[in-house]
Amino acid sequence: MTRRNLIKSLIEEQLAAANSAPALEAPTEPLLPTPQTQRTLAGPVRTMGLTLDKIEDEARALKEALAKGQSVVDIDPSRVEPSFVLDRFDHVDDEAFEQLKASFREHGQEVPVLVRPHPIRDGHFQLAYGHRRWRAARELGLPLKAVVRAFNDEALVLAQGLENSARKDLSFIEKAMFAKSLEDRGTDRQLIMAALSTDKTELSKLISVARAVPEQIARAIGPAPKAGRRRWMDLSDRLNQDNALAAVQRILADPDLSRDSDTRFLRVLAALTKSATPIPSQPIWSNGEGRGLAFLAEDGGRTILRFDAVVPKDFAAFLGTRLASLFEEYERVSK
Repeated sequence: MTRRNLIKSLIEEQLAAANSAPALEAPTEPLLPTPQTQRTLAGPVRTMGLTLDKIEDEARALKEALAKGQSVVDIDPSRVEPSFVLDRFDHVDDEAFEQLKASFREHGQEVPVLVRPHPIRDGHFQLAYGHRRWRAARELGLPLKAVVRAFNDEALVLAQGLENSARKDLSFIEKAMFAKSLEDRGTDRQLIMAALSTDKTELSKLISVARAVPEQIARAIGPAPKAGRRRWMDLSDRLNQDNALAAVQRILADPDLSRDSDTRFLRVLAALTKSATPIPSQPIWSNGEGRGLAFLAEDGGRTILRFDAVVPKDFAAFLGTRLASLFEEYERVSK
């Protein structure tokens, strides 16, 4: 069985087991083995030694643990908190989420979420996956159907990643920010690769883009599912231009900017691509024959004075010696 089919099978069997189980108290067995069980996992994340070759073993252990007859319980959404690391972006123009809410109204919640008892707040829970279902239940004032399992941070990350692999894929920038957030917490890259079902090279690209694109800007643009890796990498490179961040912030502050995240991304990328090429204006100095000798150009928010090739190079140096007095004259005239 391929890794992707295994993950799909895992999620399907997990939900079938959850929905068919009687409504009992939430069991307390760990989702994955802990140091107290027969199979021992190392405590620190960096010593786990979890590789992509071992992901099928971990997925199988997850499937077996979830198939032990756990129950689905109703929980007040206000007692549930999101995972300690977010993956999907909340976006203002999320048609799929509105469709999910409509389904909740008509049919109720058909698929439970997975939570664990909150590690520091008694009587509260923390989501492993099902953030959109939790949000829908909260906004509609409905109880949240959940499977409750006790498991550690590493198992939560793995379960969260497996769920996203089995369902609608995260966009490139969502994966990138998810990977960066995990690494910033000290999570081993092998575990991140397992959670995202990716390899070492792709993970390096994800984290590189996430470190080059400020998260505030990425979330303001939105998931942009059609943008893809190449264009996000292009955008991250162009953000190194002078005044690029300020230009992007101005665009994203436009109240008339499209609510569609792919359109927002293209608008930002187009602006930075355009600013990378100086655009000359009409000549500001010409000779008697009408040939332009000096031009002004805009480049990423900077103003550039460009001379024609017939102008002696020494003239620029000469002009530089007069700039201070010329600027003083400009200030007097401008008052």
